[in-house]
Amino acid sequence: MALSLYRKATHALRYWLLRRLPTCRQLLPVMSQSLERPLSLRERVTMKIHLWVCIWCVRYLEQLNFMREALRARGEQLPDEDAGPEGVSLTAEARERLKSALRRSSR
Repeated sequence: MALSLYRKATHALRYWLLRRLPTCRQLLPVMSQSLERPLSLRERVTMKIHLWVCIWCVRYLEQLNFMREALRARGEQLPDEDAGPEGVSLTAEARERLKSALRRSSR
């Protein structure tokens, strides 16, 4: 009986919080920014409370952290920034052609 009452109270509290906190869609940019910059106290508290209530955002943040660590580990394995997979770097002319093609395709 006491456990059932506890679960109902916890559920009611989480539902009440979800109604008053920012939505998941509003919090996603804050979660991404938390990896790049220190958050303000208000942002940190809001995010922590939201993560306590929303398992989906917890999973999203775990995925962000996983991708960040995987990309960092991969970056450490690469011998040189300018070198390709076989250690061959692009010429300046080839880089400029790629840049101009990317600019045209983004318009």
